[in-house]
Amino acid sequence: MKFKNALLFILWLSSQVFLTVEGQNLQKTLKEFPSLKEKPAHQVLVLGSFHFNRKRDGSDVISKNHLNISSKENQKQIQELVSKLKKFRPTIIAIEWRPKRQKLLDSLYLKYKKGQWKLGKHESFQLGFRLAKMFNHDKLYAVDNRPPQLPSVNKLEDIEKYAASLNQTKLLHAYDAANKKYNGYLDNLQTKMYVKDYLLLLNSPVNTVRSKQLWLTGLVNLGVGDSYVGADLTGHWFQRNTRIFVNIRHLAKKKSERILVIYGNAHKWILDELFQAAPDFKVRQLGEFVK
Repeated sequence: MKFKNALLFILWLSSQVFLTVEGQNLQKTLKEFPSLKEKPAHQVLVLGSFHFNRKRDGSDVISKNHLNISSKENQKQIQELVSKLKKFRPTIIAIEWRPKRQKLLDSLYLKYKKGQWKLGKHESFQLGFRLAKMFNHDKLYAVDNRPPQLPSVNKLEDIEKYAASLNQTKLLHAYDAANKKYNGYLDNLQTKMYVKDYLLLLNSPVNTVRSKQLWLTGLVNLGVGDSYVGADLTGHWFQRNTRIFVNIRHLAKKKSERILVIYGNAHKWILDELFQAAPDFKVRQLGEFVK
């Protein structure tokens, strides 16, 4: 019996030593883990915006209401917003225009700098042109991209019938009411808020999270087997924004750049996440400069 107890004690003691050694090895491994700890060379601020000019609103959710960007008070607030953003000191301004329209963009900006063109309503003009002129930038950069949809999406004629055929109708519409309430809430506020506060709301952490949830509920789940229409549509959104990210990334050619990105608000959450994963970029937020 004494021998058995002694053997059990030795086995228990060995297990404790083993656990201690394993614990030490884990800590050593974590300490030596090859993380990227370099100090970011560049800064980026993604300003998510509603489209100031409804005629150019290419989003899937078209607002029923619209904030009058030309009103005296909103023009005053835009000027205030621009003066606050001056603290970010952007060296590059990137906007939601396709590169094939860069020459037109350059010509409009040149005319504006010379006082020969009155600013249009688009956020690229109202915010981007004003800031670029303030810092005497030579140009603004068109960085948008629109990749083609996948065949699986183009072949689909009726989403409802497709969902029913997979017994996924309930999953497809699970968050319809909540998402409709969210879109309606933002839409309704456009008649109740001035432009500065509305942009601060759109760029707030709570809205950024909710905007992401809009993309990752409902439609994304539609598909099964070798046909994932919902995932392909969501993947298309990631593809587009990853290309936009790369276009912006390529602008950072100097040792240190501060890039202001003015884009539709639906792009903000994903562009933020892409830049947060880029070790040479530090992501800034509108709320840091505009209170």
